[in-house]
Amino acid sequence: MGLEFGHNLGLRRALRGLPLSPLVPGYGRLVAQQRALGLRHIGDALVERGRVLGVLDGVFEEGGARRRQHIGADRLRQLGAARGGAYGPLLAQLEAVQLQDPAALRRILLYQLVELLQAHPQGSDPATAVALGVCQQEAGPLVRVAAAHLRLDKEQRRAVEELADAWADGKVRRAAGLAALLPAGGGGDALLRRRLAEIVERVNEADEALDAAREAEKAGDARAAEDCMLRAARLASDCPRALLGLVRLHRAGKDDPAEPREVLTVRAAPETVTVALSPAPDTANERRAIRLTRVPGGPTGITEITDLSPSGGWVDHSPPFGQEVRYAALPLREGTIDGPPVVSDVLLVAPDVSGLRSTTGRGRIEASWTEPSGALGVRVQLVGPGGPVDGAAVRTGALTATGLGVGPYVLRMHCRYRSPDGAAIESAGAEHPVSVDPWPTPVDRLDATAVHGSVRFSWSGGDDADVRLVAWPADPPEPGAELTDDQARPWPAPLPWEAGAGGGSVPPPGSVTRVSALAVLGPRAVAGPGLVVECPPAVTGARVERAGGGRARVTFDWPAEAGEVAATVEQGGASTVHRVVARSTYVREGLYVDVAPSAFSLTLSAAPRTPDAVVVPPPGGAVRVPADIAVSYRIVPGARRALRRGPSLLRITLSCPGEAPPDLPDFVLVARSGNGRDPVRPHTPTDGTTLLRVGGGTLSPGSPVELPVPSGLRPPYALRGFLLGEGAAAVRLDEPSPTTLVVR
Repeated sequence: MGLEFGHNLGLRRALRGLPLSPLVPGYGRLVAQQRALGLRHIGDALVERGRVLGVLDGVFEEGGARRRQHIGADRLRQLGAARGGAYGPLLAQLEAVQLQDPAALRRILLYQLVELLQAHPQGSDPATAVALGVCQQEAGPLVRVAAAHLRLDKEQRRAVEELADAWADGKVRRAAGLAALLPAGGGGDALLRRRLAEIVERVNEADEALDAAREAEKAGDARAAEDCMLRAARLASDCPRALLGLVRLHRAGKDDPAEPREVLTVRAAPETVTVALSPAPDTANERRAIRLTRVPGGPTGITEITDLSPSGGWVDHSPPFGQEVRYAALPLREGTIDGPPVVSDVLLVAPDVSGLRSTTGRGRIEASWTEPSGALGVRVQLVGPGGPVDGAAVRTGALTATGLGVGPYVLRMHCRYRSPDGAAIESAGAEHPVSVDPWPTPVDRLDATAVHGSVRFSWSGGDDADVRLVAWPADPPEPGAELTDDQARPWPAPLPWEAGAGGGSVPPPGSVTRVSALAVLGPRAVAGPGLVVECPPAVTGARVERAGGGRARVTFDWPAEAGEVAATVEQGGASTVHRVVARSTYVREGLYVDVAPSAFSLTLSAAPRTPDAVVVPPPGGAVRVPADIAVSYRIVPGARRALRRGPSLLRITLSCPGEAPPDLPDFVLVARSGNGRDPVRPHTPTDGTTLLRVGGGTLSPGSPVELPVPSGLRPPYALRGFLLGEGAAAVRLDEPSPTTLVVR
């Protein structure tokens, strides 16, 4: 006494039974939303913090200023508006459930609370129910009844939760299978007991309709048999005998031949099958699509096709590869089958490859494709002008064939599949035509030689092609790369360099050019090797002056963007780089080179900036320096004779490498008096009195000429020698100390 569920609340003996099943369609979606929010049961979403649940004679929120508030559709709507966010969808679904069945909310809550209590180690302790949010007054009765309530295993719990969905969808056969897992009497749940009885009744009616259809079919009355099959399908939409019977007995057209005949077409893709109904049904008419899979020696499989195609119809995303299938579209009215189906032709699910594409090159075909996931493999055959081609390299999803002749080819491909009986079958096959076009022979070597300010190119290969020397605007393609004239990057024009001596080409001064060979034949070309040609900037304003001691001083205008300048001296038939100078060193110290007395040529050039480049010196920059020819003179005091010294002598010496040149200048000795003061040296050959004139032809290396200095002038006076003639600028005059040229 006093131990019955709900005995101390509400009406006497009110709601004494606990639900064994929620019996709510869409319960699986509801639980998924609940668990995504981290809720233990739906009651966690129904009360505010600090309040508890009353569940014995309804669902109530207890606590706070309002001691007891019933939770119905209005309260659920208020909670949805107040909380919103992630709780919105769950509360909206609970509101819909409550509006459809006022007792459903309590059934769900009690079902979940009992499940939690039965699974808890302390489920018989009222404190456990309080911890779950149940008010303390109802916790004791709840845990006592939950402990005595029928316990369900995993399969039975799945059955009671999915039963309502199966019944709502008309899947009576599935509902009967789920019901078979449950206690016959419904475990004390009156609502569940009535639902189980309805399932049994509906199954019996469907079986009677099937029996009647079988009898009518035996009697040859196809129309009556179809009507009975249709009635069975309406009673149990998932009855395989009814669905297969409708497909078997389906009428090709309507009773009225004037109405358009509906056709169900199917098209196999690599991974899917598209099902389309023609003419397209009105949007108001619902259709149900199924797939029937033929299994040799076994029952025909039936699969629902629920994914819709964007263009109309359905898409089967998991067709059984290697098997024969048919598709059927059944008309529906309010979710119930409402007429004979439209059935497609038999389709062998053996799709061909997709994305088949190919490229060609020099005697080469490369192809790629995507194999269906259910294929065992692909049989590939390449057929050319002379028949099948052997030796093609075939790998998963790709083919490479080389050494091919010019002409048309056909690539044939068949996918292999395993049928249910273990036999191998092939797809219908796909053909892909491809043509191997003539390509030029590539250039295999490119050389360049700098000759007299120009560069001369030579190459090997490209015998049947128009070989062009080009400079790509960006990185050149790799040697051997095959190019066509329809590419986004067009071929560059041939080098626009001017022609130089000996058939060479003159690059612009200051340029660094990556020159590449390109073999062209019609609209196709093959990239060849390349090399770098650098023409450093020209060096201007060069001046060379012998500085004595076997050295020469060089000055010039520093070329822009040059890092270093090299000075090359050509003397005696040999070239030697005497000095490479950086700009900072040149500004600080100048540039000096070692030279011999003989004539030489000095060439200045900016040092190349690119390693391994073919360097072409720019035109100009060479300075010719004549041999170092020097005429020296000295005044030699005369010999002593008794108490007097004889007249002074002028000694003239010629120094030059080798024989004396024929155009040596004349030597003149000029004197200038001092008028009683210190004499002033003559500045020019006419700035004084000419004392002596010696012809250049009388001078020879190693044989000094000595002449007495005339004594007709009155001391003091200063002497000075000068060189006169056309070759005077090319001869250096070596003068003695001015103090030795003063006569007092």
